[in-house]
Amino acid sequence: MRLALIALTVSCFSIGFSTQAFESAQRQNATVGSLEVELASKQAEYDTFLIALTGLNDQVVNEVERLTNLRAQGKELQRLRAQALLHMNEQYEAMVDNPDQDIADAQNAYRQSIMTQKQNKDNIKASVSNLADAKTELSQANIDRFTLANAREALVEEINIARVGRLRTEFEKQDELQVTQLVNCDPQETFTKCITRSNLLAKQKASKTFLDRLYNSATESDRINQNKIDSAARVRLLKHKVVSGEFSGQGTYGTTITVKMQGSLPENEACTLLNISERYCVYQIAQSVSNDDERVEFTLNDDSLMYELTVRSDQYDDEVFIDGVSYGSTRLSVMLSSGSHNVIINKPGYTDFEQNIRLNKNMIIKAELEKAALNLANGEKIQDILPDDQLGPELIGIPAGNFQIGDLKGAGLRNEKPARSEQILKAFAIGQNQITVGDFKRFIKETNYVTEAESEEGCAAFTNGTPQFDSVLNWRNPGFKQADDHPVVCVSEKDSRSYLNWLSKTTDRRYRLPNEKEWEYVARAGSADNYWWGNDVGNGKANCAYCGSKWSNQSTAPVKSFRANSFGLFDTVGNVWEITQGKDIVARGGSWNFAPKLARTSVRLELSDSFRSNYIGFRALREN
Repeated sequence: MRLALIALTVSCFSIGFSTQAFESAQRQNATVGSLEVELASKQAEYDTFLIALTGLNDQVVNEVERLTNLRAQGKELQRLRAQALLHMNEQYEAMVDNPDQDIADAQNAYRQSIMTQKQNKDNIKASVSNLADAKTELSQANIDRFTLANAREALVEEINIARVGRLRTEFEKQDELQVTQLVNCDPQETFTKCITRSNLLAKQKASKTFLDRLYNSATESDRINQNKIDSAARVRLLKHKVVSGEFSGQGTYGTTITVKMQGSLPENEACTLLNISERYCVYQIAQSVSNDDERVEFTLNDDSLMYELTVRSDQYDDEVFIDGVSYGSTRLSVMLSSGSHNVIINKPGYTDFEQNIRLNKNMIIKAELEKAALNLANGEKIQDILPDDQLGPELIGIPAGNFQIGDLKGAGLRNEKPARSEQILKAFAIGQNQITVGDFKRFIKETNYVTEAESEEGCAAFTNGTPQFDSVLNWRNPGFKQADDHPVVCVSEKDSRSYLNWLSKTTDRRYRLPNEKEWEYVARAGSADNYWWGNDVGNGKANCAYCGSKWSNQSTAPVKSFRANSFGLFDTVGNVWEITQGKDIVARGGSWNFAPKLARTSVRLELSDSFRSNYIGFRALREN
């Protein structure tokens, strides 16, 4: 028999807030608010800077036009001078026959043409100097623009992290509610069961009311109420007390209870409610601390619980990676700690199967691998032999093809536009990863080459938000710990060309820097998204600021620390900016201390000729 409720009366009032939680929420609000004010100021500074940058661009254009006109004028003045000289000589010849011939006008005209031509040459010399100064100033301004852009994006990241912290604080506070519940007791139901059911319904109603209050009292209540469908936000009942309970003469029972509760946002729920990337929640949950220069991560997972994960696929000779570690081919079973894990099944010629799981019970994954859309038949691995039978950089063969270059999503900087179709006409080979410290060390040992950082004023590093040269920094000592498998940094465009010229001479092959078109082709690897794996940078997929790796905002990472793209290339997103070959020096790809938005595939960092820093390196290309 269905039991009908005759009344649901809720009398809710706050018995007592957690003072500590309330003060914490106030601090989080202040943090978000102050960061937003700082962001608005930084954006205004950036917008003002762009106006000044436009003026510098116009100055360069105007000086180029002036120099062109002066040179054209110089050609005409040369012609007029020759004409004046001819006329003066004719007057001299006429004076031989007629001593009274007046040649003063011809002499003055020739003298004036010489003076005019000299003034033109002086003007050209001054214009060349002005143009060089303007280009130098423009190059520095472009570097400063990225500094401002990086500071702006860092504030965006900090705001989102603070928003997550604020929402968690708002949800994790404790409170008490007093609830009254009336139920009809079924004739076949004992008094005890009726009382128990009434109390249970009262606790459920209190939980629902408390959760709704958490949603509605949050600072961003309008936003999170739009995203709370199937929300995993939960309420924990801490204790309850029956205030009163009595039966009426009509077979009803009424109870009044006081319930103490605490809210909770598990895992990435704060990011779901705020509709932002889950990496901000991971950043909040997995906090790291410094202890004797070692990073220690703390997570909410209980690693004392172990569960069995079974992985199957419909292909042979595949390879299973769990949290970045290879476990061999399917079928396999492995015991893992409870919590979050990333599972990837890889096979050449097939699209990677990837699944993030929350392991809280024994689980089976059944994967169906799909043929890769790209034809990578000639994507063979290549390694040339160096002196003493040592191996050169690991290369991947890249086929010719068509692709879209530039800002394909409409949110890029001015120098990423317009997007356009491009074609790679000839196949080539390119480094699987950036040139490493070990690679560069071998070159130095063979040639005794001295880098520009070592011979001049050192290498630039970010200090107080701006790149500043430090005379003690160079490729051996970039300002952080590195090993031979880290990408080499603090090298200039000249240094990179010197290394590649040595590599060409040593191997009898043609090595050089990739141009921008070649770089973006291999970095995209068939993708039209911001990053080769999608439009969200995600968490722990690359080494850039706020990207969730243990190297983020700390240092470079060892090459191959993250997944390769569909061409088999590592670190085309983040780790270090990569110098490309072209009329202007442009670096691509982002780095360990630049925000994720500046690690998009189409972003272009324009540099001056000799600029080097501890966040810029390079990758080798070998022509066929």
